[in-house]
Amino acid sequence: MERPLPQALWIMTAGTGAALVAGSIMGAALIFILPQTAGDVLALTLMGLCLVVFFLGLGLLWAGWSGSGQQRLPSPQVYTRWGWAVCLLLIVIFAGGALLTPEDWQQRPIFAPFHLGLAALPAFFWLNLLTLAAGRYRALTFREFIAALSSGAASIIMALPIEIIGFVISAIMVVFVALLLPGGAAEINRMGTLVEQWGVMPPTDMEQILKAIASPIMLVMLFLVFVIIAPLVEEVGKTLVMSVMGFWHRPGLTQAFIWGAACGLGFAIVESITNGASGLGEVWGWLGGMGMRALAVAMHMLTSGIIGLGWSFFWRKRRWALPLAYGIAILFHSLWNLNAVMSIGGMAIGAVTSPIGFIVAALGMGLMIILALFAPLALIGIPVLLRAYE
Repeated sequence: MERPLPQALWIMTAGTGAALVAGSIMGAALIFILPQTAGDVLALTLMGLCLVVFFLGLGLLWAGWSGSGQQRLPSPQVYTRWGWAVCLLLIVIFAGGALLTPEDWQQRPIFAPFHLGLAALPAFFWLNLLTLAAGRYRALTFREFIAALSSGAASIIMALPIEIIGFVISAIMVVFVALLLPGGAAEINRMGTLVEQWGVMPPTDMEQILKAIASPIMLVMLFLVFVIIAPLVEEVGKTLVMSVMGFWHRPGLTQAFIWGAACGLGFAIVESITNGASGLGEVWGWLGGMGMRALAVAMHMLTSGIIGLGWSFFWRKRRWALPLAYGIAILFHSLWNLNAVMSIGGMAIGAVTSPIGFIVAALGMGLMIILALFAPLALIGIPVLLRAYE
């Protein structure tokens, strides 16, 4: 079923795009004008986000303008046979450019295009392989793609405050339970003193950081936030546009999977810009971190694609498929984050308290490698299976 979108929706889309373009330009100008942001990692991250908002705004502006009026312009398909090779070439160019950039520039806003490039190019690499597996006639149009991409990127705005609230609630619960346990009050006092010290002078010694991570209080909070709260909030928010889309257009299974994956792509690019900024300043560490983020992008696209499938089955009157799809996506995301927590927490425990922690870390890393290999294979393999099914 496909219905024409109302004229007001096209106008709102174009207006939103124009506002995003103007806002991103003003935000970028402020970053360069304010003197205290001259060499700050936060400024570089904000500049990367301004670039994302600028390009999304341009896409929405074109989509709204070209889709409005009596004579709607045809929307090209997001499909090219050699896009993956172009992405690989650009990744090499951006990585090489980053290596040649002077170290004192790597934490400045001028370095933001390199950071954005290595956050976005792997995502488009996976998208191109996905659409090749799905076939030209199932590829999204540019208007569909920009809607999914924008929705996924905007879901960060909803997810972040909820995750912060979840972190605060988790901290209160953990402290309350710790007070009831032997030695819990002493551990809370130790962590509180550590936070006060870090507020005055941030830690420079890795041993201090490892001791903080190895605390049972910290480990439980990491588990609650990253293994339970974050996957639930993010998977629900990334694909909200799918529920709205069903009023006008209900694609087949393969195209619905691509729709969902495109939502995950938008979310993952923004997350790569923010989370990947932690390694800036040490170029090899940053490149390694962005390489791991490229695999996390495949995970986000896979889980959102599965939810897209759930919506497609839901529109076909198979209501049970939607909660099942959400459950599978959240479970896979939770396992991914659990392995990361096991790896980091295990290393901290092994370095501070017990060698058993290294075993836990090795187990987490091993399981992470399995999931990291599975995610891109499933992302490309599922459309092949769906083509045969349809």
